[in-house]
Amino acid sequence: MKKNISGGNLKKVSISRIKKEMADVSYLSDDLVITSLDAQHNTTAEYPVTIDGFSVVIMMAGDATVSIDMKNYRVQPNSIVFFNPGSIIRTIRCSANAAAFVLAFSKSFVNEIQIDLSASLPVYMRFGKAPVLQVSQQDVAEIRQVFQLVKSMLLSDKERYRHEIIRSLFTTAFYLIIDINQREEHSEQKQGRCEVLFSQFMKLLEEHHKSQRNVGFYARQLNITPKYLSSAVKEVSGKTAARWIDESVILEAKTLLKYSGMSIQEIAYHLNFSTQSFFGKYFKQHTGTSPSRYKRKG
Repeated sequence: MKKNISGGNLKKVSISRIKKEMADVSYLSDDLVITSLDAQHNTTAEYPVTIDGFSVVIMMAGDATVSIDMKNYRVQPNSIVFFNPGSIIRTIRCSANAAAFVLAFSKSFVNEIQIDLSASLPVYMRFGKAPVLQVSQQDVAEIRQVFQLVKSMLLSDKERYRHEIIRSLFTTAFYLIIDINQREEHSEQKQGRCEVLFSQFMKLLEEHHKSQRNVGFYARQLNITPKYLSSAVKEVSGKTAARWIDESVILEAKTLLKYSGMSIQEIAYHLNFSTQSFFGKYFKQHTGTSPSRYKRKG
């Protein structure tokens, strides 16, 4: 189905490949890449591509028309464009002076960042529907300054805390985008039933994820069936309610393992697991590693 799209075969591009093939690249293993893009070095003008991680493009000069998942968008200076993993990207038209700043990062890198779910939800929903955000020159300058700091840290000799510093800077950039999104929102649009339920579910999840991991609990709070809740949540976000719950619990567990000083047993009881063993199995199932190993690595 994904063959012969927009006149060419779909090419899958990894962050590792971007790291190897682009000029002026700074990177953190295969998790984070910062580079620049211009009209002469833009492979998406030749064929459609899909990237295996998230990516953000800040247009600095020129203009372009970009197809994202078969929809065309005009991209101008001071535009921020967000691409989800698996998005099909193709440059339809690009001016000769086009230049952009590009950041690509893996899903695992995102999972390591401590971002409040309730704060990030509006941005997640917004970019899912409208991936291009037009901002002020000052906004771009502030975000680019943060990314330049990330780039500096990638090249620095501060190896011991490099990951932690970069994650903190990345979190700063994300909150800047959250603030821009809130400011740029126009008059409140009437939400559909599924969007309202999703918003209510996320608020309940933020409040109860430390103690409640069952979809049925959240469905009862909303006076609907678990099946309807899961269907509504997936329609809006692309993820099931159960997956949102698991991701919230794992994010909380990772935070506690790294920063709280609590023992694994204390964390297990804090997150309402009946035993430390059950918590260990749950954590390993969703992360591929044990709580003790993750705690040692942190």
